[in-house]
Amino acid sequence: MRTQAFGGAAPVAPPGRVPAMPTTVNRRAVLLLCGTTAGFLLLDVHKVSIAIPSIERALHPGPAGIQLIQAAYVFCFAVTLVPAGRVGDAGRRLALTYAGTYLYLAAGVLCAVAPTAGFVIAGRALLGIAAGLLMPQVMGMVQQLFPAAERGRAFGVYGMCVSLVTALGPGLGGLLVTTLGWRGVFVVNVPVGVALLVAAHALLPAVGRDQGGRRRPDVDVVGLAFGGLALVCLLTPFIFTTGRPGDVDARWLALVPAVGLAALFAARGRRRVAAGRSGVIDPALLRIPSFRNGVLVSLTWFAAGPGIALALTLYLQEARGVTPFLAGLLVLPSSATSVLGSWLGGRHVVRLGRVLTGTGMLLVLASALGTVALLHSPLPTAAVLVGIPALQLVQGLGGGLVVSPNHSMTLVDVPAAQGGAAGAIGQLGQRISNSVGVATASTAYYSTIYGVGFTLTDAPASLHRDALDRATAVACLFLCAAVTVVLVDLRRQVRGRSLGRAVVGS
Repeated sequence: MRTQAFGGAAPVAPPGRVPAMPTTVNRRAVLLLCGTTAGFLLLDVHKVSIAIPSIERALHPGPAGIQLIQAAYVFCFAVTLVPAGRVGDAGRRLALTYAGTYLYLAAGVLCAVAPTAGFVIAGRALLGIAAGLLMPQVMGMVQQLFPAAERGRAFGVYGMCVSLVTALGPGLGGLLVTTLGWRGVFVVNVPVGVALLVAAHALLPAVGRDQGGRRRPDVDVVGLAFGGLALVCLLTPFIFTTGRPGDVDARWLALVPAVGLAALFAARGRRRVAAGRSGVIDPALLRIPSFRNGVLVSLTWFAAGPGIALALTLYLQEARGVTPFLAGLLVLPSSATSVLGSWLGGRHVVRLGRVLTGTGMLLVLASALGTVALLHSPLPTAAVLVGIPALQLVQGLGGGLVVSPNHSMTLVDVPAAQGGAAGAIGQLGQRISNSVGVATASTAYYSTIYGVGFTLTDAPASLHRDALDRATAVACLFLCAAVTVVLVDLRRQVRGRSLGRAVVGS
């Protein structure tokens, strides 16, 4: 079958597969909408970091409260992903897209007008649910719109949109915090939500009509509860580690039920699959090597980024006296190179595969270590503020080379009918990774500050530098683990190619 031009009509699907898109669907426009939506959802994982000092001054949530503001979004995002993916694959993708967008808008309003830290936490939780509803649908649409031969290029465009939105976010967030205070990072969700709703109503009705007959989704609610509680127990000791004398040592005992609940989660999934039912995680998908390894890359890589961003933005504002706007501008150069990296990754992922992601990770690692070394140097602040954007250029390029190719390699062999569920599992791995990465890096930073009796807003610059070192070290450990996973998968790819050539030669 001849492959159509990018942006044209999709071919007719063989019987038993997800129906093709009708010719009235503008695939390019829908792809851009999906990538932009995903970018704003992922931006909410990171953008709150730039407002943390302002939130601390205004609402005094303390280290545990700050952690909950960060964790509420990522946790609710994670636990909503898989059931939303199942329901979307069962023919309700359009309905969930609209519901998630309306909830995104309402949660943004709640965060923007919140009178206390508790209301911010609640708003962030609702925002996470909205993100969990939306993300599987946008990834499922890309799977549905583009056949396997075109997905590398499609996910390259998707990754460019994600990279551009997430990279531009800190500068915009910093400007809003500087002009409107901490509420500014949440106010921006309102016009974004309205714009996404208008675009969705204009572009998606035809996509929704052609999904075929609806069927009852098979969602393992009990298994999902086991997994969610396991994640809560895993995060609890980190969230409530402040370094203060009042920390309860027994908090680490929460790791015991975390292990038990994880075992129950796995056992229930096996029993349901053996009985012909679906589990939270489909073992059949994990038996696809490209998908399994892509999820493992996500589990390690996405734990590193939030910690690096958190430590740098906190240090710049509190130790160097940089405004939130300038702190955001300092990382803005990564936007151009992250888009470039995504574009290059989409073009060359088929030929280079894991070489791209490994190269990108090493560039990010070099940038993170170079930034720490620069901040420890005796150079004046003016010189440091010139060096950081240069290092951000390297980091942006590296991040683009990781995210876009990993999307493509994770989903390239997944059947289109399982696109939503596969996207949800991949995103679940990313959000779990984000949760653990934010929690551990935050613990390293906050316990250094609060553990000796200071707060973020009154600690001396030397103490913030120590906190930066510890948080960055934690993030770099995750980054090194991600590089290891990539090397293992690269070896698998090389051996697979060698075996293929040997079979052809015989």
